[in-house]
Amino acid sequence: MSKKDVRQTIRQLREWLITVGYSKGYISHFNYTTYQLIKFMDFHGIATFTIKIGLRFLKEKHQYDPKMKATSTNAARLRFLQMLSEYQLHGAVIPKARVRTYVVPTTFQEATTGFLAQRRFIGIIERRISVIQLYLERFFNYLSGQNVTDISQISIVHIHGFLKFIVGFSKQTGNHTLRTVRQFLDFCGKNGYHPDNLSAHVPNIHYEKRARIPSTYSRDDIMKLLELVDRNNSIGKRNYAILLLISRLGLRSKDVVSLKFENIYWVENRISLTQHKTGRTLTLPLLEDVGLAIIDYLKFGRPKSTCNNIFVRHRPPFDAFCPSAIYSLVSNYIGKAGLLTQGKKRGPHALRHSLASRLLEENIPLPVISEILGHADTNTTAVYLSIDISKLRICALEVC
Repeated sequence: MSKKDVRQTIRQLREWLITVGYSKGYISHFNYTTYQLIKFMDFHGIATFTIKIGLRFLKEKHQYDPKMKATSTNAARLRFLQMLSEYQLHGAVIPKARVRTYVVPTTFQEATTGFLAQRRFIGIIERRISVIQLYLERFFNYLSGQNVTDISQISIVHIHGFLKFIVGFSKQTGNHTLRTVRQFLDFCGKNGYHPDNLSAHVPNIHYEKRARIPSTYSRDDIMKLLELVDRNNSIGKRNYAILLLISRLGLRSKDVVSLKFENIYWVENRISLTQHKTGRTLTLPLLEDVGLAIIDYLKFGRPKSTCNNIFVRHRPPFDAFCPSAIYSLVSNYIGKAGLLTQGKKRGPHALRHSLASRLLEENIPLPVISEILGHADTNTTAVYLSIDISKLRICALEVC
């Protein structure tokens, strides 16, 4: 790609960024980075752009080291250069994040609308629909780069080309992307948008779904963590209640921050909510220590706020807590308790895993553990069996 072509690509990418709704600040950063790249190429007499040239530019101009975790600023610069490289190779750009507006070519819109309606009809929640839209947008971007202007023009060659297009993603993301493409092509074949059903030609990407054993903490570890919380101040009262909801009931971070007053049924001693991840209703007993901690926070710790969420920030404006703050909260207390070891997770999910492990040790049946953790099926919960080899052997013997 010559410098002239680089400048043209930069203009095209800028138009794409504006179209899909990136912020003015992001586009300004893109403009400045690519301006520096052109100056770098001019200074060194480089006539052709490649991703290697881009990495050299980052290393010499911005001290980027590929062996180290990049700063957020350098990560953005690297993404800009990857965009240039992707356009050079495929004539399109892979969206890496869920931008606000999903761009669907006009000739694909009718089929896409029908496909998404089918997904909703079979019970796919809106949060998952947005992920499907992202995967389809990547597929459509690739097709546009191959001058495919109608669904009926899609061929097996395009499917194979798309495999190369997404090679930079993890195997898990690639597998999920291809599954969506497979489902979309099956819909198009069955509903007359394509003369053939090409879904059988979309391969699976195999990866080890159970490669990692979840991090867990013992009952004593959890008690040590809880004892560190200073419950004599308002923030401590809030944090203690949050930690109990995660460690005693196994709630996910987003469900904790979204917990509202109407989700707690004090007379019946239960909590009932719609899970953010699955969209399924989850009902759990309101354990005595959990209930008392929540009451203590509401009566003596929670600042006055119009927010309907139980847990709020303790700095103005007193609005809802965010999930990332839950991670920081849990991680901080795990660190203070001295529970960190190499390779061990330190977030709220580790507390969920720990609860599953304890339930398993108490011989709680797997379907019951699935219900407590809010899993859609026991296959998801089965990963926790890897924590306790003795229980895994018992299960294997029972099956035999």
